[in-house]
Formats: sequence, structure tokens, C-alpha cells
Amino acid sequence: MTNQEMREIKERLGIIDFKINYKTGVHYGVIEDFFSGKTDELDPKDRQRIEAMLKAEVKKG
Repeated sequence: MTNQEMREIKERLGIIDFKINYKTGVHYGVIEDFFSGKTDELDPKDRQRIEAMLKAEVKKG
């Protein structure tokens, strides 16, 4: 999943940063910087956790 796809899913579903933090354990500041566009880099483990969480949210509908 590309960075843009991840951002689009978050926006489309209205997922807040805190929910991503709570469900993935990824540091809130990292999530905030990534989704605000301040950085395009994520640790591979963090990316995997966030992608899995976003995919689960899409399936939930």
C-alpha cells in the first residue's frame, strides 16, 4: 500500500490518529507526522502494523 493510499483510507473512513495509535501501538507523534505529510518515511514494522489496521477498518466498512 502506498503512502497516498494509506492517507486516503484514513481520510475516507474518518479514522483519527489516536485510534491508529491505540490499535497499533505506533507512537502518536510518528502517526501524526506521517499522516499530516511532514514525513513519508515509516519504520517497516510500524508501516506493517498501520497497513494491517487500515485494511481491517476497510473490511469493517
